[in-house]
Amino acid sequence: MLKKKIIAFFAVILAAAIFISCAGGENAQNNNEQNNAQENEPGELSSLPEEIDMSVTPELPDIQFDGYTFRILNTENDSVTWLLTQLEAEEENGDTFNDAVYRRNRIVEERYNIIISETLVTNYGNVNTTARNSIRAGSDDYDIYMLQAGDALNLAQDGSLIDYKSIPHIDLSKRYWDQDMARDLSLGNRLFVFSGDFNFTPYSATIVMFFNKKMHSDMQLPDVYQLVREGAWTFDRFHEMARLAVRDLDGNGVFDQHDQYGFLSLSFLLYPSFIIASGERFLTKDADDMPYLSVGGERFTSVYHKILDIMHDGNLLYDANLSGRDHRHQDFMFPGNQALFWTELINWAKILRDMEADFGMIPHPKFNESQDMYHSIVFGPSFMLVPSTTADLSRTGIVLEALCAESRRSAMPAYYDVQLQTKTARDEESGEMLDIIFSNRKYELGQLFFGGQVFDPFNSMATANNGDIGAYIERNESRIETAIERMIDRLSEVD
Repeated sequence: MLKKKIIAFFAVILAAAIFISCAGGENAQNNNEQNNAQENEPGELSSLPEEIDMSVTPELPDIQFDGYTFRILNTENDSVTWLLTQLEAEEENGDTFNDAVYRRNRIVEERYNIIISETLVTNYGNVNTTARNSIRAGSDDYDIYMLQAGDALNLAQDGSLIDYKSIPHIDLSKRYWDQDMARDLSLGNRLFVFSGDFNFTPYSATIVMFFNKKMHSDMQLPDVYQLVREGAWTFDRFHEMARLAVRDLDGNGVFDQHDQYGFLSLSFLLYPSFIIASGERFLTKDADDMPYLSVGGERFTSVYHKILDIMHDGNLLYDANLSGRDHRHQDFMFPGNQALFWTELINWAKILRDMEADFGMIPHPKFNESQDMYHSIVFGPSFMLVPSTTADLSRTGIVLEALCAESRRSAMPAYYDVQLQTKTARDEESGEMLDIIFSNRKYELGQLFFGGQVFDPFNSMATANNGDIGAYIERNESRIETAIERMIDRLSEVD
């Protein structure tokens, strides 16, 4: 019997009957008194509380769809190595997660007399091209398209997508719909780009910080888990530890992939991770739920300068995204005890399964101890897009609601236990840290929807150790405002 605790975001249990759910616990304060994030009490897969948890029980009509084929266009899991794109399983094979996905889909198929059919292509570009051509032709070829944010927003502005708030039978208040996504990615109180627990990519795309426990022990550093619990895991503490790890291992005076570093990452991951971790945002939304540039305030500027001080402190950082370097350096440097800390999408940790030394997972540090909670960014997931050519929107709503609810009950605990707890985490403390990481995730509009106008020039400036926020605003504010206004105008024309 599986005994591992499931995190707050997944605090649900495997159901014994179709669409019956058991309570995963009431919300409780995080153990860290300085961290005000709300969490659900952890449950255990072996426990069977009697109370039905209505937050994961869909209120749907008793209806049959006469063998209708519910069609999904998705990207192959193996071709998107940084995400878990799997939505279907052909058969049970003894793997807990695979079998949970298989049973989830079969339960919904039997309940509504449908067939779930997933078509896989090799990349998101193929999904985007197919979606655009099909919808423009007025064809009802697929019920949902799985696409990333930039392409999804373009389709929304073309009038090619349905607002989730207008889909019958979908209850967006239920926790099997991504509440963090609903808060951060709505535009003008409409949700064209959205997802629920049927889709695992928003979880696998959450960025975490790994630390090498062998190096940490050898260096006799303070207990980082305890620092997190106490609310004392800050930029300064991270900087102190990372700086101590730097070593010219081959003694040739040139720091490259053969040496030892305090921190390993890619610039386009580390800078947004630390900005979001501080509680700052690139874009904020106004009273009308529309984005505006929030770079340049006093606190944002202080955060940014602190980040530059850390990342450009000698050879503390190995940025595998710099010219002349290779992303694949990460694959051997962290497992090879050449980096104390490593920032990456949690799904990328699969390369650590054969790592000899132990490692742990923690949230990114807070700016300072006065910050009330830890924040974690979700980077580049795929979304469940409903095309405007959908012939029966009521049917789509029922199927998606049922799939997300059943996934919350069965497949999500299996995902956490197998993909994260068993295959990724190596200690109980990392499971505790995942509670914190997943309880306060953020989707950044400036990175997901306006990367070219907002984040790319910011990333270039940070990589170059340029602290002139005023110059960034002067060069980019007009382009950003124009892009946002164009988006607002185009979405306002969508019925």
